[in-house]
Amino acid sequence: MSTKVVIISRAGEASLPTASAKALRVRHEVAFAKRHTAPSHEEAIALLRGAHVLATTNVTLPVLDAELLDALPDLRHIVLYATGYEHLDLAALAARGIGVTTLPEYATNAVAEHALALIFASATRVHLANEKARGRVRSDVSLRGVEITSRTLAVIGVGRIGTRLAGLARGLGMRVVGVDIDPSAAAVARAEGIEMAGLRSALAEADLVAVCASTRPGVPPILGAEEFALLHPDAFVVNVGRPVLVDQSAVRDALLTHRLRGYAVDEIAFDADDPIDRLLLAEGRIIQTAHSAWWRDEVLARGAIMFATAIQAAADGAPVDVVAARVELAGSAR
Repeated sequence: MSTKVVIISRAGEASLPTASAKALRVRHEVAFAKRHTAPSHEEAIALLRGAHVLATTNVTLPVLDAELLDALPDLRHIVLYATGYEHLDLAALAARGIGVTTLPEYATNAVAEHALALIFASATRVHLANEKARGRVRSDVSLRGVEITSRTLAVIGVGRIGTRLAGLARGLGMRVVGVDIDPSAAAVARAEGIEMAGLRSALAEADLVAVCASTRPGVPPILGAEEFALLHPDAFVVNVGRPVLVDQSAVRDALLTHRLRGYAVDEIAFDADDPIDRLLLAEGRIIQTAHSAWWRDEVLARGAIMFATAIQAAADGAPVDVVAARVELAGSAR
């Protein structure tokens, strides 16, 4: 019996390589929906009626509440074109016999490189220099930066991204100290030659901090006022995880009182219309990059292949990279 697969994405059928889409249709019923937003409840029911596998991006993912799932009794698996899945209620899905697949490897290198780019930007203030050259920054705003060679980088979350970042940083002559509450991730990192430490001791030694951890709903931020107090005042923090991993009020306070030199986050987390945020952005002490770390030519090409492979596996009844059964740990590496 063939499996019904519904694929919802901005690119529609172009989200898969042509050969992969053709191969998927050989044994299964496949429907593509090209959308730029998530379908409403009614639209989702119409699109997914009789579907066994839903493949989608976060942008086009419908709200998977109990009412919708009740209307989709045939649904057995979700393939998500993303790495993070903290917005899904895995327990509720598992209780209905619905598994979840993500793409854990498709953007690892790009995000690690982006973290390094944020480290460079923070240290060199190159972002601010560009704006100053265009007349968009006051003449009295300093462009003075620091060198990163021989500095100590604390990497919080030494999973795929954190471990890759550690390798890049060590290649530049930085000392790297890893932090992770997941014993298996820590063991792998040690095997890669990464020095591991507890959070407090790592922060006390750090010149720069990179947050590469995953998130878990309801868990407090990894970095708050108490943790910022452990850093020396010339330290920088970059966050390529979710914004909620770092307490934004604590960031503002630390920057305003000069207990932190700079903060960078791969999201739009601060409001340019807020007077305090506007000041910190104008001074280049906050950098935010609008969740663009993964947006690379190579990632898109690689992701399309991985997405197709994951959909085919789920449709064939042998899903890969299933996260529903994984142990959830606060702050574990993504």
